[in-house]
Amino acid sequence: MSVNEVKENGKPEEESIIKKLLEIKSREDYLTFLESKEWKEHLLRLLQEEKEQEIKEILDELYDSDIAFFIEQIDKEDAIKLLQYLEPERQGAVLLELDTHVRNELIKELSPEKIKIIVDELESDLQADILNALTEDKKSRVLSLLNPEDRFDVTELLNYPEGTAGSIMSKEIVAVPEDATVNQAINVLRKVSKETDDIYNVFVIDEFGRYKGHITLRKLILSKPTTKVKRIMETELLPIPVDMDVEEVANFFTRYDLITAPVVDEKGILVGRITADDIMEVIQEESTEDILRLGGVSEEETIETPLWKAAWTRTYWLIINLATAFLAASVVKLFEDNIQKVVTLASFLPIVAGMGGNAATQTMSFIIRNIALGEIKEKGEKRFLIRSLLLGLLTGISLSFISMLIIYLLTSNIWLTIIMGIAMFGNLVIAAITGAIVPILLDKLNIDPAIASSIFVTTFTDMGGFFLVLSFASLFMNYLIGV
Repeated sequence: MSVNEVKENGKPEEESIIKKLLEIKSREDYLTFLESKEWKEHLLRLLQEEKEQEIKEILDELYDSDIAFFIEQIDKEDAIKLLQYLEPERQGAVLLELDTHVRNELIKELSPEKIKIIVDELESDLQADILNALTEDKKSRVLSLLNPEDRFDVTELLNYPEGTAGSIMSKEIVAVPEDATVNQAINVLRKVSKETDDIYNVFVIDEFGRYKGHITLRKLILSKPTTKVKRIMETELLPIPVDMDVEEVANFFTRYDLITAPVVDEKGILVGRITADDIMEVIQEESTEDILRLGGVSEEETIETPLWKAAWTRTYWLIINLATAFLAASVVKLFEDNIQKVVTLASFLPIVAGMGGNAATQTMSFIIRNIALGEIKEKGEKRFLIRSLLLGLLTGISLSFISMLIIYLLTSNIWLTIIMGIAMFGNLVIAAITGAIVPILLDKLNIDPAIASSIFVTTFTDMGGFFLVLSFASLFMNYLIGV
């Protein structure tokens, strides 16, 4: 049990949880209620006592996302119990709100017959999301239980490569022939709306099923019933190729502020649609993945991941980092005699290297983000490289002057001050250049820049900082002895 360990001999609350829920009048009151531990402990106790009526009354007043959040905090056995008290449609909705790892663990515990009942209530793309968590044998069993139409749609979606538009699209669409009248289109809309959620547009196709345009619901309703749809359809909504990468699809949606978009195959035939909520999930997943990869952590790692597996994944990148760290240390080793003569140099080396690393991270994060958004491909690499260099020059000048002032106040040695200022300036320029070039080169080599960039860039800035300080110190050693 995870929700604060339910008290075995806990007394019933003076005021029932369900009464508190029914008395909620505003969103603020609801959020305040959710923050309390009382309802979680009470619901968990009801689960263990199997009080069906009370449980259902509480669940009826909670949002699906809040039920999912509760499930993520309790044991798997209690979570499966809780799902049984929900209607099949809500079971599917709650499952889809869960963290992927938790959802997959719960689905594995359900029988094929139970999963079939749940997915029957969902749209095709959501059905595919749930079936993807199953073993091949169990997936085949569930598919065999579905009606032929659903089975065909879901199988088609499951066959699209992961990370493509086809893998996240929905097959539920409202499409009418271009020769249909407005009245006929409205009749199709009424029929399809019973099993299709979030309808924003009616798509128009030709006799071969190829996408030709779309009509907004407002325009459809306000047009004369006898008007042909091809006369009022709009064509500026560009279709998305079924094999387009999901990151490009997300960029497409954000650039043109789309709510929904048609998906077509290589022949231009309309095969599905993607909506904004699908894209929000993609953006969240990609952002999480990039953040974890920047730190060399697998996106598959969770609190439940075995320690040995998580340790190996992290150690793999740390070993590479260790090798590059020794490479940087070898530069210091070359100037060992000079450091012994001027011990103060050793205390300033980490400052120059560290500032270079931080500056490089700033540039690198900016470049990686623009690679993901497709901005670099569209606006050209040269523009981003020049901008990074100019920023490096500006930050290098300002920080070198600040560091020179501090070092002079600490040491009163003008030569050491000049050396550290030049080294700081030079390393920040190196940071700007490598922070921009390395991610772009890795992307060209089809290596995820979010994973490998930091290791190489940090090596360059460490080596650059050490070399600049120590080489200039060697040139002016006579002026530094005694510092």
